[in-house]
Amino acid sequence: MPLATALVVLATAVAVLSPQPAGVFWDDGVYLITARALAAGAGYRFVHLPGAPAAVHFPPAWPALLSLVWRVAPAFPENLRWFRLVNPVLLAIGAGLACRLAMRTWRLPPVTAAVGAALFALTLPVLVLTGVLFAEPLFLCAVLGALILAAPSDDTHGPRRALAAGAMAGVAALVRSAGLVLLPALVVAALFRRRVREAAITTTVGLIVVLPWQVWSAAAASELPAPLRGNYGPYLPWFLDAVHAHGAPFVVRIARENLVALQRAVAVVFFPVGVREIRPLLVVLLAIVGVLGAMAVWRRASATVVFLGLYALVVIVWPYAPDRFAWGVWPLVGIVLAAGAWRAWEHVVRPGAPAGERAASGVLVGVALLAAAGAAFYTGRGISRGWADVAQRRNAARLAPVVDWVRVHTPESAVVAVDGDPLVHLYTGRTVVPVEILSPDEYLGGTPPPRAAADLRALVDAGGAEFAVLSGGSVVQDAARLLTTGSPRLVAVDTLPGGGMAFKVVRPAVR
Repeated sequence: MPLATALVVLATAVAVLSPQPAGVFWDDGVYLITARALAAGAGYRFVHLPGAPAAVHFPPAWPALLSLVWRVAPAFPENLRWFRLVNPVLLAIGAGLACRLAMRTWRLPPVTAAVGAALFALTLPVLVLTGVLFAEPLFLCAVLGALILAAPSDDTHGPRRALAAGAMAGVAALVRSAGLVLLPALVVAALFRRRVREAAITTTVGLIVVLPWQVWSAAAASELPAPLRGNYGPYLPWFLDAVHAHGAPFVVRIARENLVALQRAVAVVFFPVGVREIRPLLVVLLAIVGVLGAMAVWRRASATVVFLGLYALVVIVWPYAPDRFAWGVWPLVGIVLAAGAWRAWEHVVRPGAPAGERAASGVLVGVALLAAAGAAFYTGRGISRGWADVAQRRNAARLAPVVDWVRVHTPESAVVAVDGDPLVHLYTGRTVVPVEILSPDEYLGGTPPPRAAADLRALVDAGGAEFAVLSGGSVVQDAARLLTTGSPRLVAVDTLPGGGMAFKVVRPAVR
């Protein structure tokens, strides 16, 4: 059943792939640029930025894997056909591992495990992430591998499995920074089972894998000019500085915003048709199914429950779209919900169960089935209407005039401030800097034009940019128009198709 699940997921994920440019979502472009740097022997560096500073933003495991593909097929952009196959394969492996975990460790019926793993792996937002060079599928594989290895075992194999689980947890943290919560989850689960020796082994091995990256990235962060650290610096200082500046109420506001956003995203995916007003209630009932599933698998999967709890905490308080985090572990969430639905069904059919308990359990089974049908309908409709790559196509169309203008009107040695900076570098070879500074404050309230103008000037100045090229509809255009005086200042030199603008950067003459 795990193999069949993986094959179904692989076939579907490959079928919906789209030949869009790399870099349309920023992250995928940065991953590919750092992969190319590794493949070329330049080290783990942001070679598209002025001075090629150390690449301290994303952990290195995913770019390292992509660099192997780049070594085999170095011609860009022709090699994108091979890069695009990596994530569907990893998603298929992840779905198979989720099915295996549910069947062999949690003792779920094979069909229930397979449906939960495959349906959630093939949810439309997961397919969207899989269609671009994001790290989520590799992260899913690492997480599930660690959870399978951390499952309760006999004393003979316990230490060896603990060692492997710790190493895999370290790998997960080297794929995505949010994976740092996996190691403490494994350790807490081992301590719950009074496996102190296994907890110590897992901790030691995990830290050996993770700490070198943490130490190196912290030490090398100073290579980035201060204005670039919001976009390209380490995550933790970026977040802690905002918390220190705004206090606990800032975190509460983020949590409230994220909970509302996550509820809406789940409602759209699972309950796409019907009365909108009851969607929040249905989401709450589905969450109860998840809690029931967590309780059902606790003895055999305490590490899974602790991990999902810690991961959810990170998702809720982090100033970024919460559904992006959720889709990365969605097949794991799917088998937990499948376990909850199965446990509710057992209550429904249990002889002698109180009528109230059977009725309540029946409602939960009904909600789970409705959610499964809704997710299948939403995904099927989305695939048939081309939704799987609609965001890619829109971003590519928006940024194409920027790429064309930069290629034609700037010398190869130029430094250009652009939105879509990784994509522009990949397709023009120009050194680039961003035009916005990403900040936690922006997530809640946006950036006022005067602040955006100051940020743009700081980026242009720090990178020594000679041009600033903005796509149509870019919110930075209003900020750019405020920089007609001062130093450096921007002088409009051209308009781009779609409403974009090109500016020349003017600095005072040096005497």
